[in-house]
Amino acid sequence: MKKRRIEIQKIRTIKRDDPEINLYILLDQTRDLVTNAVELELKHLRMTQPQVKVLTMLSREDRPVTLDELANWTLKEFNSVSTLINRMEKKGLVRKIKKDGDLKTYIALTEKGSDLYHSQVTERSIHLIFNELSKEEKKQLKDLLMKVRNTTRELMGLDFKPPFLP
Repeated sequence: MKKRRIEIQKIRTIKRDDPEINLYILLDQTRDLVTNAVELELKHLRMTQPQVKVLTMLSREDRPVTLDELANWTLKEFNSVSTLINRMEKKGLVRKIKKDGDLKTYIALTEKGSDLYHSQVTERSIHLIFNELSKEEKKQLKDLLMKVRNTTRELMGLDFKPPFLP
């Protein structure tokens, strides 16, 4: 029993001092804090962060996008995105489009969704948080986060496309 406790204490020390685990904890805490700030800002609009993510993508793409594209962009399961889109459609923020000869459903921003996103979603909390960084620090952070994101996507096989598919 005593030997096992000593072994666990060694492992505990190794884990506590592990730089990768400590970076992950810091990244996770930072993400949670930024997310909480954004959610607090959106609360008065009765909007959720996933809804704003969809509005952001649709606004940036300036074209109808497929549910698959939205699922990939938000890193959510197809069914979750479909449910989210159904709720947003009921609010009049997006509309579904079917194209002749195409089985895919496309999602487009409505005028109401565009007005809400561009005139009421200020993203002020994001600006207040990231304005603390210099231009160079923002570039460094972006580069590092993209490297971590891309490595993770690769490890998870999210961008894998079998060579036999077009």
